[in-house]
Amino acid sequence: MKRKLSLLLVALLVMAFIFSGCSSSQEPQEEEPPKEIVTLRIGAKTEPDSTSPLIATLSAYDIIDNLVYDDLIEYDDDLNPVGSLAESWTVSDDGLEWTFVLKEGIKWFDGEDFTADDVVWTYNALVNGEFPQSVQLAGVTQAEKVDDYTVKVVTEAPKADMEAARVSILPEHIYSEYALEELNSFAEEFPVGTGPFEMVEWEPGQFIKFKANEDYFASAPQIDEIVYVFFANDDTLTQALTVGEVDAVTAVATTQIDTLKADENIEVIQALGRNFTQLGFNCWEAEESLGNPLVLDPAIRLATDWALDKEEIVAIALNGLGTPGTSLIPPSVGEWHWEPGEERHSYNPEKAREILENAGYTDTDGDGIREDSEGNKLDFRFAVISSYGEAYVKASAIIQKNLQDIGINTTITLMDGGAQSDLIYEENFDTDMFIWGWGTELDPSLKLSVLLTEQVGKRSDAFYSNEAYDALYQEQLVEVDREKRVEIVHEMQKIIYEEAPYVILYNKDSIEAYRTDKFEGWTRVPSEIGTTITQVNKSNFLSVKPK
Repeated sequence: MKRKLSLLLVALLVMAFIFSGCSSSQEPQEEEPPKEIVTLRIGAKTEPDSTSPLIATLSAYDIIDNLVYDDLIEYDDDLNPVGSLAESWTVSDDGLEWTFVLKEGIKWFDGEDFTADDVVWTYNALVNGEFPQSVQLAGVTQAEKVDDYTVKVVTEAPKADMEAARVSILPEHIYSEYALEELNSFAEEFPVGTGPFEMVEWEPGQFIKFKANEDYFASAPQIDEIVYVFFANDDTLTQALTVGEVDAVTAVATTQIDTLKADENIEVIQALGRNFTQLGFNCWEAEESLGNPLVLDPAIRLATDWALDKEEIVAIALNGLGTPGTSLIPPSVGEWHWEPGEERHSYNPEKAREILENAGYTDTDGDGIREDSEGNKLDFRFAVISSYGEAYVKASAIIQKNLQDIGINTTITLMDGGAQSDLIYEENFDTDMFIWGWGTELDPSLKLSVLLTEQVGKRSDAFYSNEAYDALYQEQLVEVDREKRVEIVHEMQKIIYEEAPYVILYNKDSIEAYRTDKFEGWTRVPSEIGTTITQVNKSNFLSVKPK
């Protein structure tokens, strides 16, 4: 019986092998086609200056930072603070200790675990070193490890802007190998982060390539690669989008907007810009100043604000792509912006003349230029940068005419940005007026600090000093009650509005564009009114997908 069963088993195995071989030869298995790599190509004109968040200074560095690194806290699509690497956080009753509970299971690109050691090292490096980003942690004295996933941050006084600190957490196992002073020149070729995309190639002047981090802790990207392609000018950038060489662009020249809008496969996004452009005055009261001392009179600066036709400036200098400016913090930043209301300085030459008359400035010799009581004429030098495009030059011509109408003469000198910077910082502020602009952050502290007395000769470009303004700045820094802090920030803007070391000319719109025939799922931040390609969070890079 055993022998019969054995023979039967052998026969069955032979038949199975024969039929299997026949089936295999008659119906060959089809190979899986290789997966198509989905690449999003974004056109830009400016590339980063470094891969290190410790030493990068150009705004274009955000290209790397937003893809490669994560902060403890970031913003949602409505600009509310939400956890990123931090699961949750609390602040002590006295406002001096912040405790961050970190998310677990996060990996660096090289496979190492993300832990409290990385946060502690990064924060302490910024506190103890001298890096451009150290200003984000002003008032922080140290960071301490509580356990592997808990960090305590100690401040010398309550820090109202702690949630707004944009600090990219770095891998301690890489950076701690260097002394702090060495990190002023150190940058990884391909930085190790925790973000949604890993940088894998950089050809300077040409492109930067990133590949998706499929294990990203928030959610896996829906595209495989992002390539930022760099162009020399607006025309080639626009042409690349039109022919499909790139899928999106971070900026659009005003002269190209109508062309792009006419293309049914291109969507143009016009959003409120987080920026302002100002007519600045030499407010330096020191004897070393080479400015006209008449500019130190707030009445002259205030009359200037009333004299300017900002609607015309926006229409001509920006082709209508902006809004007339009012206060120091732009409307796009939300509740931090102070709107003058009935106090608004609108275009009113008669009001401007009245202010000058009441301050004692009259045209006694009939030459059209007002003088003070000692015969000193309101005749000012006006530095204008011509290398930034036509906007400043066009705006200056309107300003010159507006001021001439109220009895103030200006002499315009065109120059590049470096020359104007030298006039202000290297040559004892050897001009009276100038045009310049600033980008702004979502928290007001950094931009408000520009006009502090302590910034004279440093970041300030007006050399303005006001003790009341300085005191309010320190007050808002430690006011953790958001509603009360908003009130203080508004009061500070009101001081600047009335004393006018800056006359805010306009807030320039942010113009971007993308093709609608290849990708979908774009988001705007803030919701419905914000930008798409350049964002303060990572929404687009996680939501955009092939159509």
